[in-house]
Amino acid sequence: MARRLPRLSVPFKLVVDRMTVGGLVAASLMLLVIGKADLKLIDALATGAGDLASPALRLVSAPVEAVRNVARTVGQTMALAEENARLRGQVDQLLGWQAEATRLAVENRELRIAAGMPVEAPAMRVATAAIVGDSAGSFVQTRLIDAGSARGVAVGHAVVDEAGLVGRVVAVGRQSARVLLITDPAAKIPVMVEGSGDRALMEGDGGRRLRLRFLPRDPRFQLGDRVVTSGEGGLIPPGIAVGVVSRVGAAGVEVAAYVDWGRLDYVQVLRAEPVEPPEADGADLAVMDASAVAGGAETMAATGPMLP
Repeated sequence: MARRLPRLSVPFKLVVDRMTVGGLVAASLMLLVIGKADLKLIDALATGAGDLASPALRLVSAPVEAVRNVARTVGQTMALAEENARLRGQVDQLLGWQAEATRLAVENRELRIAAGMPVEAPAMRVATAAIVGDSAGSFVQTRLIDAGSARGVAVGHAVVDEAGLVGRVVAVGRQSARVLLITDPAAKIPVMVEGSGDRALMEGDGGRRLRLRFLPRDPRFQLGDRVVTSGEGGLIPPGIAVGVVSRVGAAGVEVAAYVDWGRLDYVQVLRAEPVEPPEADGADLAVMDASAVAGGAETMAATGPMLP
């Protein structure tokens, strides 16, 4: 026969099970509390360590930052020295060009006086303007300047900088104007090659290259010859520097412009003085007719009447 358990063993087992479960729950809660306390303690210790280490790190980083500032200052000083040397070279070059231009102007004036030719009037400066942006329009390469009709700017005026010809004015507003650069395909500038005297029409390709068109059949220029405006047409004043002949090949004759397009900030607007054609009024025509009649009479008196 099977052995029966006492009646008190079952309630005792239930009590033990319940106490075990309660103990485990209490232990779990205690572990959670201890874990949170540990995290807060660790955070507090880390924060305190950061506060204590911050002055020390500041002291250590101060020399490093000082060395970095010194290196930055030295680099800026070297860059400024290099830029200063470059600007001095440009100034010396511009002074040389200015002296040569003055000499040529004096020589040209003396030769004109000796030959009995009228002295050309120099181009008049209309305004000095700043490049304020690229202008949208039907042209490829244009610039917008902050000078317009209020300052005397008109369509057709030449635009130059300290290096040479930049372009010409193609549209004018009250306070602004649009300048067509010489590198635009629509720009057609009459030019002349110094030294050889070859005349041509210069046009751009939409990039940075310039080409000479309609050259004479036997051009005499060479690489490196200077190209200036010829003044034909009366819009662009003559003698403005454009560039130098840089390449001669199957694609044509290319010219390297003097203008540094990446540093184009300020320009000057020039107006050419038009040459007035001679005009004869009625009185002048009467005098010319009388002179012609008198001359004809004198000829007949000296040679006799003309027979048919």
